[in-house]
Amino acid sequence: MNRIKELRKKNGHTLKELAAKINYDYSNLSKVERGIYRPSLELIQKISDVYCVDIKTFFEEESEYSPTECDFLGNLEIASEDLKKKYNLKLDGERLTEGEVDFIVSIIRNLRENINKSKEN
Repeated sequence: MNRIKELRKKNGHTLKELAAKINYDYSNLSKVERGIYRPSLELIQKISDVYCVDIKTFFEEESEYSPTECDFLGNLEIASEDLKKKYNLKLDGERLTEGEVDFIVSIIRNLRENINKSKEN
């Protein structure tokens, strides 16, 4: 995938450096970049995490986030009422309803509470 090579070079990384960051064999990564191997979604996700870009970046033109946007997205407060109203949160291509977001938040809060209780014991 040429997009991987573009991102890697844009960020000043060698094949070996990127491979080390994603715990992947650099010779196989080279083959992915040259189109010899087809990357798995897991590999693409690891690379997108390293470069802080949406996984869609590898399938669309010009969809990567700027560093400012990436920082903003990394610090979104999901429980915020504004978030539910202002942003189009999606899962599997479908917009999440406010009820679904509230439900997800309640599940995470319950999990945290149970984890904290088990740590105390």
